[in-house]
Formats: sequence, structure tokens, C-alpha cells
Amino acid sequence: MQNRYKLWIILSLVVAFGAGLLGGVISQRYYYHKLGNSRPAGGQHGGPHFPSLEQMSRELGLSADQQASIKTIFVDNDVRLKGLRTEIHSRLGTIRSELKDKIDAVLTPEQKAKLEARIEKYVEQRKSDADKKQGADKDRSQDKPTGEMK
Repeated sequence: MQNRYKLWIILSLVVAFGAGLLGGVISQRYYYHKLGNSRPAGGQHGGPHFPSLEQMSRELGLSADQQASIKTIFVDNDVRLKGLRTEIHSRLGTIRSELKDKIDAVLTPEQKAKLEARIEKYVEQRKSDADKKQGADKDRSQDKPTGEMK
């Protein structure tokens, strides 16, 4: 008789755990991502994001001239940021290359081959993740209302 109660208690706990897990997955996929909160708090790239032009216009009541001026500022800023990203990418590449040369000097040929295979696997995974993210971003951008400016 007691074994029957234990079985029911265990089964109830498993069902409750499964329901909680399912609820969490569903809320993550359909609620959390639809709100645009797929990045960690503070942004993945180090800080809060600047509001879009539409958000600023709506919250601050910007005139058409102000919107045009701010849009120009955003465009000019994008050019500067792209230049900075290019410079940083180049410098990081140099540092990574120097680091790899120093590590290669310590490793045996077999270890170097294993490291190369691991690096290649990592690069392929990053490309795959980037492709998936790009597809998700494209899908998300198609869901946005047409009047939104960013």
C-alpha cells in the first residue's frame, strides 16, 4: 500500500516538473522573444541600447525637422561605429595571430593538429550560430510594423 502512495507522489512530482519545464520553454520562445528581450540585461555588447528614432519621436514629441536631424546623426554615427568595428576586428586578428604563434611554439606537431581541428570546429560553429541568428533577425524584422524607423 505504501509503495502505491510513493509511486503516486513520484509520478506527481515528475508531472509537475515536466509542466514547469514545458511552461518555461513556451514562455521563453513565444513570450520573451516576442518582446524583443532575447539579449541579456544591459545588452550583450556592454550596456543599454540607445533608443530608436521612432521611440525618441514618440516619447519626446519630436518635430519632423528634429527627426530628420537625428536620423542624420544616427547615419553619421553608424559610419563611425563601422570604422571602429573594422579597426577593432583588425587589431583583434593581429593579437589572435600572435597568441596562436606563441602557443604553437610550445605544442608538439600532434597537439598543433588537434588544436587546428578544434579551432576549425569552433569557427564552423560560430558561422552556424551567426547564420541562425541572422535568419531569426530577418524573421523578426518581417514581423515589425512597416512604419517603424530605427
